[in-house]
Amino acid sequence: MNFSTHNLPYEQELNHDQFELMLRRQGWHLIRYKSMYTDSRVIRLRGTSYENGHPSGRQAAFYQAFGDNTFRKILRHVFFHRSCTLVDLKRICSSEPKLKKYLDFMTEHQLLLYDGTCWHKNPYYQHIDNLGPTLEWYVAEWFRTWLQVPARHGVALKDVADGGDLDVVAFVDGIRVMVECKSGSPSKITSADLQLFLHRAADFNPEIAVLLIDTESKIEQQIAMLNRLRTEGGALTAQDSHRSLYWGARHIYAINSRVSIADSLSSVLRLYYSKIRHLSF
Repeated sequence: MNFSTHNLPYEQELNHDQFELMLRRQGWHLIRYKSMYTDSRVIRLRGTSYENGHPSGRQAAFYQAFGDNTFRKILRHVFFHRSCTLVDLKRICSSEPKLKKYLDFMTEHQLLLYDGTCWHKNPYYQHIDNLGPTLEWYVAEWFRTWLQVPARHGVALKDVADGGDLDVVAFVDGIRVMVECKSGSPSKITSADLQLFLHRAADFNPEIAVLLIDTESKIEQQIAMLNRLRTEGGALTAQDSHRSLYWGARHIYAINSRVSIADSLSSVLRLYYSKIRHLSF
């Protein structure tokens, strides 16, 4: 077995969720998955400790904050600009109390440094060059904590396209769920990115394959690209009045984070259990 987590005793304790065994029982060979709580690509609050195999309250607080769309937008903006003034950040969050709340959190927990005029990324996080891995971790942690089901991020499987590297894999009541996370600007999502998602969804063939685009904006352009790339099955169509949730081709779902990531993932599961699972394909 090639586990990236075999040298982490506290993570071994979590293997009782049988994630690897559930994959194996469905015929899949697990090559590796990323560490649940020590992946170096994931943002960790400084001073985070581990108690009985679980991260301390500091990281739990970060998990709660990261789930808010505004928090992620502020963090992304400051992390990837040299410096940000209050005027810059007010363009992202017009609510001054909310902006103050998150800036206070980020400075208190040393995500950001404040020099009296501008906020800067703490050099401690210099190695974090995008929020993608943290988004993947957050989604897997949502499955583990909110649904209390087995889930991992950065899952590599044999016989899946592009080395079998799936962003998130979870088992909900034994149903395989795959989530591909896009954390950057939706306009930068290419046809090649979407084609790879479709290839992975075809190879792994989960009951639910989700393309999660972390934006509050409409994703109609990306849906149109997906539909042009589809070679079989029905086109993806909007399943809600906000045009935030799309489904088609039996098991393909696409969502944005209009309200929150948690709300969007819940809407996918609600649609599947209330309507899709009963259909004949």
